[in-house]
Amino acid sequence: MITVGIIDMDEQERVETKKIISEKNIAESTIPVHVLFDRDTLASSGRNQVPDVMIVDIDHQDSLIVERVKSVFPRAEILVLTNNCDVRMVRSCFRQGAVGYMLKKTCLQSLKNAITMTLGNGSFISPSVNRALIEQAFSAKRSENLLTARELQIANGILEGLSYKMIAQKYAISLDTVRIYIKRIYRKFQINSKGELIAQLTA
Repeated sequence: MITVGIIDMDEQERVETKKIISEKNIAESTIPVHVLFDRDTLASSGRNQVPDVMIVDIDHQDSLIVERVKSVFPRAEILVLTNNCDVRMVRSCFRQGAVGYMLKKTCLQSLKNAITMTLGNGSFISPSVNRALIEQAFSAKRSENLLTARELQIANGILEGLSYKMIAQKYAISLDTVRIYIKRIYRKFQINSKGELIAQLTA
């Protein structure tokens, strides 16, 4: 079972998010997803429970909420679920520790799949946001000059939300080879996480 926590200031949208997570859909992952707490119950019981994924809305606050949530739940993966499609905000959230970014208006029904993908070393990013990030990333001469052609392919896979295994399959290389390339990329950028890599490539 996958456990999640929800931080969303809008009560109506919070209820809708919980409803979607609770719905059973045979077209989606068969791994059950359980909500441990939301914004209303966080103070009373949430801090004593450690979720696998934290779903964080930033519509009524800045991206620093991601950093604050990460400091309270350092082992949880942060998935931003919002109506804010500003690319600068997206980059900021990744810098603060998020590994996924979803737009409510277009991707809410894919939430359970996004949660499963996040725990599988993937990064779900709404298609429209992802395209803007990739366009910025590969117009940056700094990244192009720093990374080799293969490293750029691997980095592109990360931006597309692919897991290491999926990247290996896409480029017909071994999983260990993907990990080696990831380590090289991290060293070149002097970073330590997937969120930092996404932020670096979209700066």
